[in-house]
Amino acid sequence: VIVDPRNGDVLGMASSPSFDPNMIVPYITADTWRTILDNPDHPLLNRAVQGNYTPGSIFKPIVALAGLENGRLDPEFTVHCPGYFTLGDTRFGCWLSYGHGKMRLVDAIQNSCNVYFFSAGLDMGRAYIAHMADACGLGRKTGVGVDSERAGLVPDPAWKREKRGESWWPGDTCNFSIGQGPITVTPLQMALVTAALANGGTLYRPRLVRGLRAPGNLGFREFPSKITNRLGWSDASLEIVRKAMLNTVMSARGTGRYAAVPGVAIAGKTGTAEFGPKALGKKRGWMIAYAPFDSPRYAVAM
Repeated sequence: VIVDPRNGDVLGMASSPSFDPNMIVPYITADTWRTILDNPDHPLLNRAVQGNYTPGSIFKPIVALAGLENGRLDPEFTVHCPGYFTLGDTRFGCWLSYGHGKMRLVDAIQNSCNVYFFSAGLDMGRAYIAHMADACGLGRKTGVGVDSERAGLVPDPAWKREKRGESWWPGDTCNFSIGQGPITVTPLQMALVTAALANGGTLYRPRLVRGLRAPGNLGFREFPSKITNRLGWSDASLEIVRKAMLNTVMSARGTGRYAAVPGVAIAGKTGTAEFGPKALGKKRGWMIAYAPFDSPRYAVAM
């Protein structure tokens, strides 16, 4: 999904092919149609708005802003990452098994250190993270106007009691802090969050149609862009998170360094999200990015 951070225009949704009403639709057999419908990869699913996915580490900038904006996270606070985090009898692993060593916030985003965010998430608490996720439009539909758009889920203790018959535990907060567990998002939602990071904190309703012109009429009636929330992030908080996202791509050690393009300053965040039964080890790769860094025109979630 590609969004213009200046106005919320959806510039591209790869899972939404264009449709020409004048084209001839080829005939396919009932067996072929059934094969398509039964395909476990769901090729007819509009993933941009109907795909509910665990975000993984692309959720970390939201967690960082939750802590910074509420005074619960000191950007100079350091955490030592030995490759794991111990909570009671449970050990939560970092993706880098031998550890990142000493991490500040900027380092933790650039290197996507899970241990740092486990610690930060527990220190600030689930509620601050959930409030920021809600402010960013997660857990509800964007209003793009596409059929069957899904809202995703920002879980809370009430949801867990109802759906799983369990209380919310500190381990749930650890998972939540790195975008794991029952939280789900759509690619369009994350493109809009990325656009807000790029433009300084304005969340737009995505716009697919800029305007209309009646046949034979030279006048063009443009639909105004609509702001759904002004997030009010401070310049200081944004500078920290945006610098870390710039380092993610432009630094030689950043997790997104392979997305670098010569001559263009790009900010981004990578993510690897586990899904399904843990024993199967299924994972999805994510990336959010915006460019050019100093004057953003494109915000992307993929």
